[in-house]
Amino acid sequence: MIMQLHVTTQDRYGLRMSSPDTTDRRPGLRERKNRRTRRAIVRATAELTIEGGYASATIPRIAERADVAPRTVSTWFPTKDEILFEKTGDAVGRGTAHLREGSGSVVDRVESWLAEETEHHPAPDPEIARLRRSAIEHDPELRARERQLWDRLQAELARAVARETDGSPDDMGPQVFAGAAMGFLWTLGSLARDDDLRDGEALLREGFALLRATLTAVSAGSVA
Repeated sequence: MIMQLHVTTQDRYGLRMSSPDTTDRRPGLRERKNRRTRRAIVRATAELTIEGGYASATIPRIAERADVAPRTVSTWFPTKDEILFEKTGDAVGRGTAHLREGSGSVVDRVESWLAEETEHHPAPDPEIARLRRSAIEHDPELRARERQLWDRLQAELARAVARETDGSPDDMGPQVFAGAAMGFLWTLGSLARDDDLRDGEALLREGFALLRATLTAVSAGSVA
């Protein structure tokens, strides 16, 4: 999901999907070769997963399909999960850190986290993102693993709201807000993936306004 959110947030914060060191220059030969290698590994993993399930996509089979040595696969991706979930766990970790230690309201912290992700942790190229998404959506095991990652963020959202409102994370209010925030993030990711972001900035404004209204209602006790 974070990969797709970069497309949306770049409009809001005036940023690009490319990393700062690649926006003003043409990639060199080595860099282009590295990109091709990584793309081939991700494509091979996605294809094997779609064809026979994630369990069948072993490192030797991935290497053979990508036409690289098994050691090359492990060099680029120390674990098989990182081929399809690269940096997702790190992004969730940064999100939880913002919620625990950031300033402002919970909504302010979510907004700050997304801005940081866009500026300092650029997404992979769109083809890699599409390949990963296709494999994850195809395989139940991968969907469950992705859900576990994002459940961590949803739980931290509820805890953050509970701290802000002197309630319990299990109360209705924090749970409703956490669900709304995750729905907002998933909707942005889905729209970006489907190239249906006609006005990313407007969507962000609307989404954050709804989250602020929800947080206000929770704080006022309207959502008990």
